[in-house]
Amino acid sequence: RMPDRRWWSGKYRGPECVELGDVGTKKQKVPRKIIHFASGETMEEYSTDEEAGEIENRDLLPAIDTSQLTWGPYLWFYMLRAATGTLSVCDFLGERVASLFGINTPKYQYAIDEYYRIKKEVGELHV
Repeated sequence: RMPDRRWWSGKYRGPECVELGDVGTKKQKVPRKIIHFASGETMEEYSTDEEAGEIENRDLLPAIDTSQLTWGPYLWFYMLRAATGTLSVCDFLGERVASLFGINTPKYQYAIDEYYRIKKEVGELHV
């Protein structure tokens, strides 16, 4: 009878040997979404493990063959498709019009900038 041993690539590795993999190389996380603000700042959103599973499941949904649908589901499918497309276009155009008229810029940004400039000057005087 053979003793309980673990063999890997011809070498014995006892229970005290645990492979950790590449400790030095860490996988770079890719942001799920990057939000650009009108002030020039950006914010990166990273997905969690739960959201990653949901995204994978969403991609696995079967494509709908509209030739096999009856009238009710056929009309419902195209009505939803038209509604989502229209909403996307309105959202895009709304952002562009707001940017054109300057609605998305902060109203009192000059006061905020002045406050931070004065605060910085006072801080330099006390140092």
